Amino acid sequence: MRSPPNCFAATNSCIAIASHVSTNARADDDLGGPAHIALCAVAVAVAAAIAIPSALLLADRSSAERGVSALLGALYTVPSLALLAVLVRFVGLGDTSVEIALVAYALYAIFRSTVVGIRAIPVEQREIAAALGLPPWRRRLRIELPSAMPAVLSGLRIATLGSIALATLGGYVGGSGLGAIVFTGFALQNRAMLIEGAIGVVALALLSESAFRLLEMRQRRSVPLGRVVAALPKH
Repeated sequence: MRSPPNCFAATNSCIAIASHVSTNARADDDLGGPAHIALCAVAVAVAAAIAIPSALLLADRSSAERGVSALLGALYTVPSLALLAVLVRFVGLGDTSVEIALVAYALYAIFRSTVVGIRAIPVEQREIAAALGLPPWRRRLRIELPSAMPAVLSGLRIATLGSIALATLGGYVGGSGLGAIVFTGFALQNRAMLIEGAIGVVALALLSESAFRLLEMRQRRSVPLGRVVAALPKH
């Protein structure tokens, strides 16, 4: 009679590898909050550099925007552990796989929020911007983007919070940061490490949420169209 497959063999092996990598990372000061912040900051910055220009380009092109939104939305729905497993197969264990996953998940929130922010600009404001005689791209960058900035910041906030959570799962595939502490604690049955990692993740999430909320509030107060127009160089 065939013995049943060991369903937990792969899981235990992966945790052991992550624990080994995490232990080495601790010796190199690659664990903890600073490493976690670096992972998330790089991922959100790369995602913003891709998503915001794409949204500015496609906001007035409905069919193309719907196609890109559908593609990014489909990617966003892929289970995180499944995506990490695929990336580990092709890229290997470590931070590179985690960064790719973080960027992939951050794209959708930033892209959609930017598109929504641009499209929410009142028609009257668009007409005033057009009356200035600026080329379309300058009008989009110098007037419409600042007006849409609260929505853009909202997308960045959502992407950052998601990255903080997903980067924690990165410890499962040998990534650095607080996730490495959590999964090392799990592998070693060390409750103190588990609590340390969990509290660190919650603290980072709360700080990020508060900082972005404050930025959004200040941006809503400080960027009416009149001030944007007044700040433009005179011709």
